[in-house]
Amino acid sequence: MKKRGLVGVEAGGRGSRLGEHAASICHGDVGVLHGAMSYLLQDENGQVATTHSVSAGLDYPGVGPEHAYLHTTGRVEYRLADDGAALEAFQRLSRLEGIIPAMESSHAIAAACDLSAEGDLDDLILVNLSGREDKDLDIYAAHDGGSHGSDS
Repeated sequence: MKKRGLVGVEAGGRGSRLGEHAASICHGDVGVLHGAMSYLLQDENGQVATTHSVSAGLDYPGVGPEHAYLHTTGRVEYRLADDGAALEAFQRLSRLEGIIPAMESSHAIAAACDLSAEGDLDDLILVNLSGREDKDLDIYAAHDGGSHGSDS
């Protein structure tokens, strides 16, 4: 069994262009926001960029200094989960386990499914579920209850 370590998941949104995601570590650069230097989504002039995520809790143009440190030191590997994958993971966990996850946690579940497909059958993957799922039911319903394309 290969030891992977910690994996963080960012909101991949609808695509990789600026304004279509909220992936400050995977697609951002070092900048200053609210007095803190960290990874930040910014345009070519250094102005804070708009973001998108199906999850309101992940729709932010920067990350805290702790995540920046963990990424810079290589302690955590950061990946993306796009809107479609998060919505699919939301449905999958709800249907298979009877657990309705918050949309933020749905991104982590989507990445865990990908990691599982890449790994050994003996790998252990632990996902932290957080937040309140009831606040996200309208988001899921607005996307046709999961009948969406990968570009949703």
